This record gives sequence, C-alpha cells and structure tokens, in this order.
Amino acid sequence: MPYIDKTPTKRIEYRSENLRVSRTGGVSAKKTISKDGYGATINTNNGVRLHKHLFKGARVGLQNGNFQFIGRYNNGPFNFNVSKSGVSTSIKNKRGSYNLFKPNYSSFKMAGVQLRGKNAAILQIVFMLFQLSINLVKLLWHIAINVLWFIFLVLKWIVDFFKGFYRGYKYRNI
Repeated sequence: MPYIDKTPTKRIEYRSENLRVSRTGGVSAKKTISKDGYGATINTNNGVRLHKHLFKGARVGLQNGNFQFIGRYNNGPFNFNVSKSGVSTSIKNKRGSYNLFKPNYSSFKMAGVQLRGKNAAILQIVFMLFQLSINLVKLLWHIAINVLWFIFLVLKWIVDFFKGFYRGYKYRNI
C-alpha cells in the first residue's frame, strides 16, 4: 500500500469580486445580478443559481435544477445555519469556529495555517478549554478580591462601631 501524506497543507487562494483562484479548487469566475429581492448568479464551477431573498439571513433558490434553502443567522459568538438538510450551530473565536452539531465541519487557524475537520475540532476543544481555565482563574481571583474587601469593610465597621460606643460611654460618665 503506498504511503499517503496526510500532513495539513496551507491554503493558498486569491479572491476578488468576480474571481477566485485556489490551489485545490482551480479558477472560478462568477457574476451576481440582484434586484428587489430576486437574484441570479452565474458561476463557472457551479452553474446558474436563481434565488429569492425571503427575510434577513434566509433565501430559497434553484441551482442546476436542485432546490436550495439557506438561512444564516448570528448572535454574539454563535452562528446558526439552517438548510433543507438540517440545522447546525457553531461558536466563533479568534482561532476559527467549532461546530457543535457537526464537529468535523470545524476550522482552526494559527500562524497562517488553517485546519479543517477532525483535527480542527480537537484543537478547537483544547483552545476553548484553555480559554475557559484562564477565565475561571480570573473569575476566582476577582471573587477572592471582592470577598476579602467585603471582610475588611465589615471588620472596619465593627471596629468603628465599638470605638464609638467606647467613646460615648467614656464621655457620658464624666
């Protein structure tokens, strides 16, 4: 059986408004025409797609005779994708994204090298656990500082309270 090199490769691509050139996908040109919620896209690799904008983030279309439904929504670090084949959600961070329902669709990027799939999912989990542990230490530190400050204020109030009682008792008996 021949040896197959499975080391991750670097993504090399050029993108412009109507042209995309990549190492793996080749050359692809596209032109999109849209007006009043209707649109048409002509792509040299994928053919012709006609689509209708339904509402923010959702559209239906017809591409090469196949029906498409695509909905993309984001709120904070979460992305939600809806299509006719199912639903998925992912979490974004500065190293890429982790797909909660389909982990093999995750991505991880570091030092200009982008990984996808199972390796990216593992690295994303490690990165998120590392971030979680750092933030947990920071949270515990802030809680400890606030508890110590509260204890200090309570002790200071008790000392001042008894000093006032002592002085009031001392001057009353004169």
